[in-house]
Amino acid sequence: MAENEKNKKGKASTNRTTKTSSNKNSTKKTSTTKKTTISKTAKKTAPKKTTAAKKTTDSKKVSETEVKVGEVKAQVKPEKEIKKQKEKKENIKQARKQLYYNENNDSNELSKLIKIVLIVTAIIVVFYGVTVVVTNKAKEAAEEENKEATEIQYDSIVIGSMLNINGTFYVLIEDHDDIRLNEYTTLIQTISASEDAPKIYTADLSSSFNEHYFSDKTNYDSDMSKFRVKGTTLVRVSDHEITDVYDNHDSIVDELNNLDEVK
Repeated sequence: MAENEKNKKGKASTNRTTKTSSNKNSTKKTSTTKKTTISKTAKKTAPKKTTAAKKTTDSKKVSETEVKVGEVKAQVKPEKEIKKQKEKKENIKQARKQLYYNENNDSNELSKLIKIVLIVTAIIVVFYGVTVVVTNKAKEAAEEENKEATEIQYDSIVIGSMLNINGTFYVLIEDHDDIRLNEYTTLIQTISASEDAPKIYTADLSSSFNEHYFSDKTNYDSDMSKFRVKGTTLVRVSDHEITDVYDNHDSIVDELNNLDEVK
């Protein structure tokens, strides 16, 4: 029994020693583990310090970059302003050119308009002047014609009464279909312009008082009931008698020319 107890005690002592050794080993392991952990922690902490330095460096680089960008911007800004100023000056220059062109164009248009107005005014004045001159001439001609017509009307007689007039004179019996009638009238006017010219009367065959003296056959008898003509005829009367008759163009013109020379 005693041996058994000794054995038990010996075992127990052995177990204690073993436990103590185990505890020591455990303590050593724990210490080793702690050291390892502390080492790792230190390692982790060290990189953190390195990262902060790196950030500081990066921050400096960023600042330098920003400074450079600022400098570049500062350089670019004046260039932009210079460019804007140039563009502004160019725009002002173009605007002035356009204004000058518009002013010149307006001036040219105004000059053209003034020229057109002057030309039109000159044309109107000339036209008016010509119209006035023509009107005055036409008026004068009409007055002259009226005067001549009055004179001719005054010298116009009825064929049936021509032998009742005293003295020596001529009577131009007029056929208004005769194309040479104007020629005779002109010659008579020329002759009548002289104070000592022979008296020349006219008689219109188209008048109702004279139309029955027109016939296809001529009769130059001094008996007026038998007297007949077939066209323009120049008759010379002296002392109530028909002395000479000219019934064609040549003979009428020759006699009138002779009267013009005699005067």
